[in-house]
Amino acid sequence: MADIRLLGKYFLGRLRRIYFMALPESKADLKKSRVCYTIGDSAVQTIGNLTAGTIFASLMTNIGVSDANIGVIISLASLAAVSQLLTMGLTNRLKKYKLLVCFTASARILLSFIFFIPLLPITDAQKMWLLIGCFLTAQVCAQIGGPAASDWIASLVPAKLRGRYLSIKDSSVVLSVSVALLIAGGILDFFKSRNIIIAFIIIGIIIFLLVVISTTAFSCMKEPRLADTDALGREMHGHLAKKNNAEQNSGRHISLPAELKAALLSPKFRAVFFLNIMWMNCAYISAQFNASYQIKELNLSYTFLMVIGFISNLLRIYITPKIGRYGDYYGMARVLKYFILTLGIQYLLLAFTVPGNAYIMTVILSPVGAVAYSFIGIGLFGIQLDLINRERRMIQLTLVSSLGGLYGFAVCALGGRLLDYFQNNPLVLFGHSLYAQQVLNVLGFTMTALTFLYIKLVVQKIDAEDNTADGEL
Repeated sequence: MADIRLLGKYFLGRLRRIYFMALPESKADLKKSRVCYTIGDSAVQTIGNLTAGTIFASLMTNIGVSDANIGVIISLASLAAVSQLLTMGLTNRLKKYKLLVCFTASARILLSFIFFIPLLPITDAQKMWLLIGCFLTAQVCAQIGGPAASDWIASLVPAKLRGRYLSIKDSSVVLSVSVALLIAGGILDFFKSRNIIIAFIIIGIIIFLLVVISTTAFSCMKEPRLADTDALGREMHGHLAKKNNAEQNSGRHISLPAELKAALLSPKFRAVFFLNIMWMNCAYISAQFNASYQIKELNLSYTFLMVIGFISNLLRIYITPKIGRYGDYYGMARVLKYFILTLGIQYLLLAFTVPGNAYIMTVILSPVGAVAYSFIGIGLFGIQLDLINRERRMIQLTLVSSLGGLYGFAVCALGGRLLDYFQNNPLVLFGHSLYAQQVLNVLGFTMTALTFLYIKLVVQKIDAEDNTADGEL
């Protein structure tokens, strides 16, 4: 019995060292941690793409989910960001984020399970609600860990190298996603006329393996965020840390309304917040419905879509590191606005895509979208890190993400209603009935044009915060 207790203490001690006491002690540790984050985030983003686009839409189509509901279900990932508000008080009090990030990464195993739902001997309605429950739970966990992961990697990268690192990481993510989607698309096409359930099982296994990879990679990282320290500058853990925290009563327990009010008093935070709101308009009014449009109305094959997507992403991988350096040199906002407008061009091309020209238009618009997304994620995140105060970064990233996510879900829900309306009452232009998705893509283009103007006239004119602490030991 004593041996079992000793083994248990040893195991808990190892976990404590891994998740609470893994401080970077050299520049090599910082670099290794950035590499591990790149690996973990590549796995996470691959899972996200396998459960957000054409492949996930095919799974929902298999169990009888309508086009409008497919888009709304996918956008639940955005609605789940509201959970960040509910847990903001808890996460803001954490001294260490590593365990939280690793736990929320492992919760994505539920996204693996949903690909096995077609095997269950239940009705299609029950399958749909089970899918929604698992998908939403996984997304809630992912959203809770999102701001913590963002703050964590931001603290590992010097401000002057953000664009370079984020572009390299983005290239790795895109390569991982492209290969996985190409394989998954081929699997779906191969089993489509045989037994598509087998394809879903294989994809579910792939997602399970990616969950293991991401959790392991994050566990191997170091965390420079300091807990309470003693007079010698050493971190305090366990009872010492609890006693010190009780004595100091540091005042971190601030109500949500007070945090939001304080944040909105900052012009820089307001610029970040409203930019994120405008981006939600661009991202959710039409894009969530284009996957089902390509599969059903345009009747494009999975393999064709994945091959074109893979080739386009090779272009994205090639240009992303170069553009990342431009972001460091010219400023994130100055570069971002052009790529937002490029995304609008993709929406406009989709608005002119019909079954008769679907293949040639897809060949044209896919590289345009790849170029647009080569910097949009980097630019938005870079602007947030440039303008948000470092001391309040965790809490303000949570506010931006959660409130923006709630707004994004509302925009997608509106898009779903518009899709239903225009499918039942199609617009007629020059004697031709328009597909509902064509109308939504015109709205998407309009939103990108407005966001371009906002960045040019407002965000671009704001000076970045001084930050010399990130990426240092």
